[in-house]
Amino acid sequence: MSCPVSMLIARVYIHATEDPDKVVKALRNVVEGRYVVRAARGHHGNVIHIVEVKLTECEAFEALRSIITRLDDVEFLLMFSGIEESRLYVKFDKQQAYRGVLKVSHGDDVVYVEVRGKPLAMGGDMRRFLTSLREALKR
Repeated sequence: MSCPVSMLIARVYIHATEDPDKVVKALRNVVEGRYVVRAARGHHGNVIHIVEVKLTECEAFEALRSIITRLDDVEFLLMFSGIEESRLYVKFDKQQAYRGVLKVSHGDDVVYVEVRGKPLAMGGDMRRFLTSLREALKR
């Protein structure tokens, strides 16, 4: 079976003042999967850890389905502002994600999610695809 999603990437940044376990929990509350941790340096030389989960094909599609089922109607509609062609870019509030609640955010303290759709498998329209998927999941 071909899946309509080629990849889902979720990423979170852990700053020196944050509890790494709590931040990873926030990420896992958005997307489950094996994560990779990288270290980087901030503008002032501080260490920032980047934690990332990459899922492909059907695993990515299942993660997207899970996200969509946990969004209320308002958050689902807010998510549409992050659609660019066959990709979805959405940021979820990190503090709310830690609590298990998915709230779309435009701030910086977030869990970043990028979904790469397959244009032919999705019918070429990410907005229509997500809406159809949500309707199917509600049944």
